[in-house]
Amino acid sequence: MALGYRENADKFSAKNLVVYGMNDKDADSAREWIEKEHLPFVVLLDQDRSVGIAYGMSEASAERYVANNAEGRRPAVVIDEDGLIAAWEPDMNTVEQIDSLIAGL
Repeated sequence: MALGYRENADKFSAKNLVVYGMNDKDADSAREWIEKEHLPFVVLLDQDRSVGIAYGMSEASAERYVANNAEGRRPAVVIDEDGLIAAWEPDMNTVEQIDSLIAGL
């Protein structure tokens, strides 16, 4: 739900939160995606999915970088300014869920 994060970039910024995307593709593919969707945040490459697997956001056997490969749902980890996990959302699939996450921080 990268577009939901894009649409709420000002709200994250107002709370001193920084959004990072994760992508398991190569740098050129990630760059194309960022440019196509006009994403205002940094996208980190995790081609072997080691970060995603460590956070429980992906499975080694999955075809896609998602928590639930069958449904294509996207997880979110919010890390605060002290580097601590402020929120862990295993299923951030709608703009409403993102709004609720922001309101709770």
